[in-house]
Amino acid sequence: MISSEFPPGPGGIGNHAHNLALNLFRLGWEIAVVSPQAYASGKEIEEFNRAQPINVTRVPTGRGGLREASCRTRIAFRLACKQRPDVLLGTGRSGAWIASAIGAVRRIPAVAVAHGSEFGIREGIPGALNRWAFERANAVVAVSNFTREIVQKAGIRARRIEVIPNAANHLRFVLLHESECEAFREKMGFNGAPILLTVGRVSERKGQEVVIRALPHILRKVPQAHYLMIGLPSLKQELTMLAQNLGVGDRIHFLDRVAEQELVRWVNCCDVFLMTSRTISDGDCEGFGIAVIEAALCGKPAVVSGQSGLTEAIQAGTTGIAVPQGDEIATAEAVISLLVTPSRRQSMGEAARQRALEQQTWPSCSQRYDALLREIARKTTYRSVRLIAPPKCAS
Repeated sequence: MISSEFPPGPGGIGNHAHNLALNLFRLGWEIAVVSPQAYASGKEIEEFNRAQPINVTRVPTGRGGLREASCRTRIAFRLACKQRPDVLLGTGRSGAWIASAIGAVRRIPAVAVAHGSEFGIREGIPGALNRWAFERANAVVAVSNFTREIVQKAGIRARRIEVIPNAANHLRFVLLHESECEAFREKMGFNGAPILLTVGRVSERKGQEVVIRALPHILRKVPQAHYLMIGLPSLKQELTMLAQNLGVGDRIHFLDRVAEQELVRWVNCCDVFLMTSRTISDGDCEGFGIAVIEAALCGKPAVVSGQSGLTEAIQAGTTGIAVPQGDEIATAEAVISLLVTPSRRQSMGEAARQRALEQQTWPSCSQRYDALLREIARKTTYRSVRLIAPPKCAS
């Protein structure tokens, strides 16, 4: 598995890669992962990797451009030469590029996972590499029907494309007892206050700005509401200024990264989960939204953006509400409808949890990957070529 990101740092692609690797391991695969591991300390990364039942090789970050890509490719190529894998799985833009390149040189079957954000760049060398990598792959897995449509609209003629929706970890995201939630709310200073929550990097694409613009409308109906954002606060300064200008500066809270156990507590304690992602000018978009399923597993309904893969993470009107991208009025109305009608909020949360447990967990999702990977590996014979030892690259 060659990924563009991997835990313990945050990131949806890394979350997907980690859970998929663990579940394929449980299905009998011997997994070797090659990936950057950014936004975490060296000690945190070492402890995380030691605890894994799979082999994780960390590649360097921060070098930028061609040098970084070349170094990652050499490390992955050296490992592929040594281990002679049955199949390569590339996930994330750089992961797909490298997997397809090594597959072409070593004649190893390659499968590329398409999340959605990879297809914003269509011009120049990056665009050409993207088209080549996804067309060269023996199969492409799209994480949603929305993403499959993006692949096709990008003019990529994949040999084979399968839709396998994303999943969430039902062993990690569980319902907590109400008494534990009340104690945590009181400890954190939100006892009795309605909590709106978003999980994900605070960025233009994730659209936290939309919720902040919706807050004045929400507070007219629900005066005690607070909006919490968990994730790297990349736009903290800009969004703080926006909130102050709108008169809601005291109702937004940037929590940055939080520990795993604390994350589960926050999700259990929120009243409404929001993911108002949008497609930005470079074409980057939300292909699915694993955090929505994680919230569902904790019994929370979600308000999400339409015209994105997020609509496939919910069942509109039953487990969540879809609103037009960037529409703060529609977002406010959806949130208000859930906050002022506890019975509706509860029934939607229960339906979301039931659907997630039945259809959106990793054991069922990984079985579909397992079947595809085994089929691809069986159909392609590994042809041995002379072992080449590429130059070593410091990690």
